[in-house]
Amino acid sequence: MRFSVLLAAFATSLLATSLTLTSPVRADSQGDLDHCKFVGEIGKADEGIAACDRVINDSKITARDRAAAFSSRCGWWWAKKDSDRALSDCNEAIRIDSGNADAFLNRGNAYLSKSDMEHALTDFNSALRVDPKNAWAYAERGNLYKNKGDIDHALADLNESIRLNPSYALALFSRGDLYKSLGDFARAMTDLNESIRLDPNYALAYFTRGRLSFMLGNNPAALEDFTKSIKLDAGDATAYFNRGVAYYVIGGRTPDAAADFKKAAELNPKDAYAALWRDLAERRNIAPSHLAEAVKQLDMTVWPAPVIRHFLGELNAEQTFGAAFDTDPKTKLAQTCEANFYSGEFALLKKDKKEAQRLLKLAANDCPQSFIEATAAIAELIPLK
Repeated sequence: MRFSVLLAAFATSLLATSLTLTSPVRADSQGDLDHCKFVGEIGKADEGIAACDRVINDSKITARDRAAAFSSRCGWWWAKKDSDRALSDCNEAIRIDSGNADAFLNRGNAYLSKSDMEHALTDFNSALRVDPKNAWAYAERGNLYKNKGDIDHALADLNESIRLNPSYALALFSRGDLYKSLGDFARAMTDLNESIRLDPNYALAYFTRGRLSFMLGNNPAALEDFTKSIKLDAGDATAYFNRGVAYYVIGGRTPDAAADFKKAAELNPKDAYAALWRDLAERRNIAPSHLAEAVKQLDMTVWPAPVIRHFLGELNAEQTFGAAFDTDPKTKLAQTCEANFYSGEFALLKKDKKEAQRLLKLAANDCPQSFIEATAAIAELIPLK
């Protein structure tokens, strides 16, 4: 199962960096300006928008502060996933004050929420033109490059962001995640540890470090970080899913694994992998399967539907491997990896140890290192030796 750091999740937390309002304000407007300021916490969105409304409608406020209020309200609307309102407000902020770097950054993130990387990149460049020493802007642009696969530019921007602000937890997080994707696990762990030290309340950092610990075979550390991530963000289905996998492969924790997969499926009922792993955990725990029921909410026209049909007895192993073929080499590699792993797990359930060992060895050897199935296959092979 492939994992990527959600750009939106990163950007939401990244925008917690402070927005500086330097212009003189009337004393009775200062409180509204402070509450208007966008700090990226969704729970404060309604209060922030209301304060921004009052600032914007204050006829005595300076143009610069009005622009800052439009920029902040743009950020709040974006946090509430209303990209159209966000873009409208940021456009107005930039019209009033084209020297407001934060407005370009907020608008860039609004464009990203519409998958418009081209306009987002233009805005991040504009922010750096206005403020060449803006660590936030370098981090945003670096993260965009990272998600585009432009590793050299991504690393250069994230390095510059951290050089400008060595205590920038979210830039360290993003660089750590980049290092993890490159297989430089030592540097990744160093950056993630420092990011968490600087910001111990960032759920995604714990999740990512947990994934790294799991990849390195350190299940206790992975479980600890996934649990911390869930405490900070109880609505994150992927954290429950990953903790479930760690419980599953650690041995003797299949009831805990099944509970986590069930929760992940409840939070995201369209996740086929949560349904598959829940079925594995329930069967291993000699409990009733819920896979047939889960299928009703899954897209059975795309991968891993053939694996699910195999589990349901609708396809045999040969048919499943045939369905894994694809003309694109990367897609073929990914789907063959998963076919090997899940068919190996299915063979284990059928008490066919020899076939399970053969298939899991293929998964362990051939799956991309970033795939959760790669690490799980290695762990599952240990008791089969």
